[in-house]
Amino acid sequence: MTHRIVPADPFTIRVSDGEVEDLKRRLQRTRFPNEPLGNDHWEYGTSLPYMERLVEYWRDDFNWREQEEKLNRFPQYLATLTDDEGEDHTIHFVYERGSGDNPVPLILTHGWPSTFREFLDVVGPLAHPEKYGREGPAFDVIVPSLIGYGFSSLPRIPIGPSKIADLWHRLMTEVLGYDRYAAEAGDWGSFVTSRLALQHAGSLLGIHLTMLPLRPHLKHESQQPVSEEEGHWIAKMQKWWRQEEGYRSIQSTKPMALAFAVMDSPAGLAGWLADKYYRLGDTDKTDTMEGMIARFPFDTILTQFSIYWFTGTINSANTLYKAGPAEGSALLKPGQKVTVPTAYSEYPIDTLPETPRSWAERSYNIVRWRMMYRGGHFAAMEEPELFADDVRDAFRDMGIVSGGKSR
Repeated sequence: MTHRIVPADPFTIRVSDGEVEDLKRRLQRTRFPNEPLGNDHWEYGTSLPYMERLVEYWRDDFNWREQEEKLNRFPQYLATLTDDEGEDHTIHFVYERGSGDNPVPLILTHGWPSTFREFLDVVGPLAHPEKYGREGPAFDVIVPSLIGYGFSSLPRIPIGPSKIADLWHRLMTEVLGYDRYAAEAGDWGSFVTSRLALQHAGSLLGIHLTMLPLRPHLKHESQQPVSEEEGHWIAKMQKWWRQEEGYRSIQSTKPMALAFAVMDSPAGLAGWLADKYYRLGDTDKTDTMEGMIARFPFDTILTQFSIYWFTGTINSANTLYKAGPAEGSALLKPGQKVTVPTAYSEYPIDTLPETPRSWAERSYNIVRWRMMYRGGHFAAMEEPELFADDVRDAFRDMGIVSGGKSR
């Protein structure tokens, strides 16, 4: 279809031949660690046999040019906005105009350890549902790369979700000209989207989340005592995090100490990120090798890793874990709550307990609640058809079936 010209610079991904060759050389020189007995189910972290196969494929069979061409099939742009402290931020984003006269503007925000690639399989189904045998609504789909990720710029001073939310709002209103819009996200994107709903509530038609990051001020008089169900859930969550929060502890305290390894070694980068795909993806944990490959085929996961590698953004991406808590973006003020209509869909992850709806309703105006039957943390990439149908149905159920432009 013909895409409307936007006040931003068209962008095409083009990694130089020298950078591709350098990646291959570095992979050729990979020095693998020893692996202790008892790591069949990744108890110590990323599996050595998996990494040997992944690195071999990345080195010998992965075709970046083929994946680059697929990425470039989507219309992409760069827009530069100046924040309140005078720093310029260049935002990379995909912009696919939807079918019909008045599609719903929808911004999709990824998280870590992901990139804008996570949402590309659902851009078409959301923008042009009729081509996939679905009824509307259709969406104008905007998929930005988080600041410090992928082809967006690296911030001089790390910024968190609250400031990113302000930039997203300006992207949607000042650059793309929408007066009101919808938003969807998981992981760090859910922090950004929640802050959008708090900071720019009048512009949000509704939001759809696959993670609920905001935490209520439980001691405020507006809050009921924690229920027995909520108490059990909190205890289970704390137990889960004690087993899994190693990466978060490092990235939220001393990300530079890790940066030299993951910036210099593609195998180191892949080993650090792959563990999270295994832990948080809906993989077959009985056959860890084939289950991981089936859920995240090498070409798909290596496109994600290659974007980090070629853009040199792994440290700025990791540093969001320090910038976010410093900003306090997950903490609600006493009595504060998201008033924007919120749909929540929770995808099953083996190690996470199911969220009580009562807990979510402390922080959000929940109008739709779904427990999904398959898929994991990277739902749009793992189960694109299921995800797209759910997002479309959610906004339809909220009565959000058309959008509007301010110009």
